[in-house]
Amino acid sequence: MIGINLVVLCNVDLSQKWGDYTRVFSLMNSLAKRGHNISIFVIRPEKKYPAIVSIKENFLNVVEIHPRFTIFSGKRGIGKYVNYLLCIPIILKEFSLLHKKDKINFVYSYMPGIGSSLPAMILKLRYGIKHVLDFADLHVFVRPKIIADRSFKNADIIIAITNYLRNDLVNRGIDPKKIHIIPNGVNLELFNPDNYNLSEIEKLRKSFDADKLVVFSGALQDLNLIIDSAPQVIQNMPKTKFVILGDHRNPAKSKSIWEKKVNEKGLGDHFVFLGRKPHEEIPRYLLSADVCVDCFPDEPYYAAAHPIKLLEYGACGKPVVATKVEETNRIIKNEIYGFLVDPKIPVEFSMRIIELLGSKDLCKTMGENFANYVKTNFNWNKLASDLEKILSE
Repeated sequence: MIGINLVVLCNVDLSQKWGDYTRVFSLMNSLAKRGHNISIFVIRPEKKYPAIVSIKENFLNVVEIHPRFTIFSGKRGIGKYVNYLLCIPIILKEFSLLHKKDKINFVYSYMPGIGSSLPAMILKLRYGIKHVLDFADLHVFVRPKIIADRSFKNADIIIAITNYLRNDLVNRGIDPKKIHIIPNGVNLELFNPDNYNLSEIEKLRKSFDADKLVVFSGALQDLNLIIDSAPQVIQNMPKTKFVILGDHRNPAKSKSIWEKKVNEKGLGDHFVFLGRKPHEEIPRYLLSADVCVDCFPDEPYYAAAHPIKLLEYGACGKPVVATKVEETNRIIKNEIYGFLVDPKIPVEFSMRIIELLGSKDLCKTMGENFANYVKTNFNWNKLASDLEKILSE
């Protein structure tokens, strides 16, 4: 097999070790471990000195690029876009140096955007190399539409994260032959129950002073279903606590907002909001759970998502109660790995939680089934092998 020399262009936040960061770095690190030469250009709109910083992260060469000067603050809107544009000359120069040394044969942009696929299109035109576009999130369509549309047409290969996104692109007139599916994966070393001390997990569990623990981990997009279903769970099992890991960048969905809602409903004694935790600490909390939950509403943004949290739940051997939205429905086999419920019916959500909390055997069986499925299908090494085959065609 011919070696792959690939440069990734993305604008992920290096301080956030999950979400977008997880997909980009895990997939590319696994590809690099297979003997390929992978560099990641992380393009950021904030001014920073020095403007270019090169680091080695596991098997990856990472170059963080900032504008040398800024006209706007770069936090959002037009200012951010202008500052991304100011990074393009630096990107072209750094790419040129790499290309002379390694003869780059792919430029891979993570999501359409001014700080990712726009410079990728310029590099494709200048060097005659293939452009691969990773399409991992429906919210791209609220970004500059002209960039998104041109990126989809320009890309030689599109990696869609879900069938929902693939179908969306086909409906927009994109050639289905160039669209491939590579879902999210999970770090099976980090989320491996065998790597954790059971007595330490039990100690953490006891610290919550509860008989039963229901755990949610992730961005706090919409916790209404969990909160609305909690009273019935508590009525049936009074010593149950809901442990919520995560926060949200939108102040209207922040941890403090959800805490306030819980307290207004008189449920404060049964909820623990831990906020954001380092990614390496998440497994301990998942392993302490009896049941893990997800609560996406039935809206296009959520229907298109391939939530890493579900894969992390599964890798930890936990049964799940989740809402029946399109891509979640593809991951969770109802009554095999857990239960899928109508997102508009809190009583159904609560009854399924109660059913699992009332049966250790059912939790164990469903958790083991889910773990086997996740380990087989969502291993980053397996997904990197799939990407390798696509790029080698």
